Amino acid sequence: MEMELVNKTIGDCLAGRVKASPDKIAIEYWDKNYTWSEVDLVSDYLAVRMCSFGMKKGDHVGLWSVNTPNWVLTFLALLKIGAVPVLINTCYLEHELMDIIRYADIKYMYYGDGYKSLLYETMIDQVKREAWCKVERWIPIGRDGEGKWMTEKSFFTAEKSKKEMIKLARVKRQVQPEDIAGMLFTSGTTNIPKGVMLSHYNLVNNSLETAVRMKWNENDKLFLVVPLFHCFGITSGLLASIHAGCTIHLMKYFKTKKVLDHIDKYSCTVLNGVPSMFLAIIRNPAFSEYSLKSLRSGIIAGSPLSSKEYISICQRIPGIDLIPSYGQTETSPCVTIADREDYFGRKAETAGKPISHVELRIYGTQTGLILEHDKIGEIQVRGYNVMQGYYNLKKETEAVIMEDGWLRTGDLGYLDRDGYLHVVGRRKDMIIRAGENISPQEIESYIKDLSNVQDVKVIGIPADVVQEKIVACVIPVPGIPFSEPGILAYLKPRLAHYKIPSHVMQFQSFPMTASGKVLISELKKQVIDRLEQENKPD
Repeated sequence: MEMELVNKTIGDCLAGRVKASPDKIAIEYWDKNYTWSEVDLVSDYLAVRMCSFGMKKGDHVGLWSVNTPNWVLTFLALLKIGAVPVLINTCYLEHELMDIIRYADIKYMYYGDGYKSLLYETMIDQVKREAWCKVERWIPIGRDGEGKWMTEKSFFTAEKSKKEMIKLARVKRQVQPEDIAGMLFTSGTTNIPKGVMLSHYNLVNNSLETAVRMKWNENDKLFLVVPLFHCFGITSGLLASIHAGCTIHLMKYFKTKKVLDHIDKYSCTVLNGVPSMFLAIIRNPAFSEYSLKSLRSGIIAGSPLSSKEYISICQRIPGIDLIPSYGQTETSPCVTIADREDYFGRKAETAGKPISHVELRIYGTQTGLILEHDKIGEIQVRGYNVMQGYYNLKKETEAVIMEDGWLRTGDLGYLDRDGYLHVVGRRKDMIIRAGENISPQEIESYIKDLSNVQDVKVIGIPADVVQEKIVACVIPVPGIPFSEPGILAYLKPRLAHYKIPSHVMQFQSFPMTASGKVLISELKKQVIDRLEQENKPD
């Protein structure tokens, strides 16, 4: 049964949640709780203050902070006045922040204290000195001088007056479902960020589908540790919780032992994450010291996952019904999701079927034909969830969204006979060796079967004559013998000769994005540097 699409703004959805369960705990953050009515009221007062600063519908407003109550309140307040939140990666350094401010035409900036060792105030002081910087106002959203988060007491009496509430109501009515609700950036694995523009309609319906399909409800406590600057955190975390009425247990960023402790201590029932997060949880030496019996549900998405890894996660956390999904920022993000009723093997091997009102096809990039089942090609998507475009990048938008509405995802995959999607990898990650196209994921799947391998990434690096040579980057299981010849000997009878890696390199860890994806460009750089060092004459 298909879900009906709704024509609402995010503000409308929040108002509906407040009406349905005003006194239910909406946000739980360490020692601070907010009910849904408090979230609505405080974000109203903040919206009034924003208007007094001169912010208006359509203004681009930067939001740069780890996951905190103030992040959520600021995001919702911006949407109430029709401003466009520009969601900034918490890991960015000074030059990256400058690039985003310039590219996104940011007019106002809300910022937190920092991320791990990064101090935002220090970087912002430098940006302010740049002659080109057009930011009109910089507003901190960390804890206040008394170490507290935003509440009704954070605002002046005048900001809470009936007169201001009447004015705000008029401003809210100007916001429409087709308006842009956020500018989010592609994952950061490319050098040039592209600002993906998503509307209220995109996000409201994608998050509603997620909440309905997952059957989350007011009795659930959703542990939101996925970064809120990513679409996964917004749609499957914050907005899905508004639809379902879940309590959001918020954590500023992922740290394995703290995640284990909070699930145990606060009895969280829902945990969404990328594969690397779940794998870090089950591989942590302290895993057995904590109880995860409260977990019943979750979505795993964001990067490829082998069936072996999926099975391992589910075996170690037996109470969780872990649902694989596929999507990208450009699709709000969900495209496919497994059914909770699907048998275990199907969940382990596929990313599910397309969600309601979304079409999916497999396109042969060399033949120009739509491919039949079991044929690998580019995954293409059409539906309400497709982005409005890349900000100020007309050519790049036209390159991925065709005239008939189909989005070129750049991902490779195939549909099986039953219509389930199997994701193979990225087109740009394909290795070309002596004219042969080679899927890194195929080689990785064999190496992951070895008991002495914890993680592996297969990459291609430039080579004379053959275009690229294959390098397997391996994180071994601690304490188990590991050797390059042993891995190569294992692969030779299982893969065609041209798929055998030229090198196997051992790593303790891989460079990662804040969302838990391996930073392939940086990994390639490290490999090339190591090979150059090895080849230097003594």
